[in-house]
Amino acid sequence: MKIVLKILCLLTAIYCIYFPFSYFHQNADKKEIKISHILVDTEEDAIKIKQEIESGKKSFENAAKEYSLCESKEDRGDLGYNIKGGRLLPEFELAAFKLPLRTISEPVKTAAGWHLIKIYDVVYFSDRKNFDERYSYL
Repeated sequence: MKIVLKILCLLTAIYCIYFPFSYFHQNADKKEIKISHILVDTEEDAIKIKQEIESGKKSFENAAKEYSLCESKEDRGDLGYNIKGGRLLPEFELAAFKLPLRTISEPVKTAAGWHLIKIYDVVYFSDRKNFDERYSYL
C-alpha cells in the first residue's frame, strides 16, 4: 500500500509541475497580430517604397494608400487582426508572425505579388476558452 501511495504522490507532483508548463507551451502561439501591408508588382517597387518610408518621406500608411494594389489601400493597408492558420497566404503569414512589432518587413513574395508588412499590435490569449470561441470556425 505504501508503494501505491508513493507512486500516486510522485504522479501528482509530476502533474503539478508539468501542467502549467504544458498549458503555456500549448497556448504560446495563441495570438492575434494587427497587420498592414503594401502590395506591389515587383520587388524593386517594394524596395523603393521601403526606402521612401525609412527616409521619412512618407509614412507607411500614406505609402499604402498611394502605391498598394490591394483593396486594403482604402484603409491605408490595414488588414485588421489575424491569427496563424487563418486567411493569410502561407508566405505572408510566415513573414508576418516573425516580424517584430512596428517594423517593416523586407519584401515578401507571394502568389499575389510583393508585400511590405508592418505589425501594429499583438494580442496574446491566455484564456483558451475566449480564443476557441472567437475562432471556432477554424
